[in-house]
Amino acid sequence: MKWEEVKSVYPSAWLLIEAIEAHTEGENRIIDRISVIDSFQDKSSKLAFLKYLELHKDFPDREFYVVHSKREILDIKEQKWAGLGVRASNEI
Repeated sequence: MKWEEVKSVYPSAWLLIEAIEAHTEGENRIIDRISVIDSFQDKSSKLAFLKYLELHKDFPDREFYVVHSKREILDIKEQKWAGLGVRASNEI
């Protein structure tokens, strides 16, 4: 799915998503194709993040994010710490 489709299906929810196809442009991570892993009620960001941590532990090579569907665009910034590429969405 594209972000526009995701927003229409989940109009006001915290989402645990996986980047199926993505690339980097400068400091931005551009997600071209998204899979919604789970959705959470509007005030359940902590539950979404706990599920993210569980999945990230089990599948560290996959690209998961917790985002809210109210965002117009996915502005995910790539940050580098100690020489490692780490992605953060500035969402929670």
